[in-house]
Amino acid sequence: MARISKVLVERQDGKASLLPRHVIVVRVASFAFRFGSVERLRECIKYYEKKTRPSSRIAAKTLAADLGEDWRELRGWDVERWFERLPIYLLEEPKALSRALALAETGKL
Repeated sequence: MARISKVLVERQDGKASLLPRHVIVVRVASFAFRFGSVERLRECIKYYEKKTRPSSRIAAKTLAADLGEDWRELRGWDVERWFERLPIYLLEEPKALSRALALAETGKL
């Protein structure tokens, strides 16, 4: 059973913020997944709905344009896209992310 919630994120520097920032938290299969925006959630759902997932290879020109010419010096997880690091456990309960998206879009979250 998935648990879906919206959590207020506090600033790390202790300063007050006029615009509160929330994240969507989906707890599934002993993992808690945090999505900073509805767009990120949609992107993750789109990726995991594919029966055959595309290669994780990214063209060197694309990496250089996004990360700068020194992208080869970065660690491996800095180069990966964020949704490629998520475990396959999301496939055990595929409806959880869709339900979280529906709740976020209707404002019931």
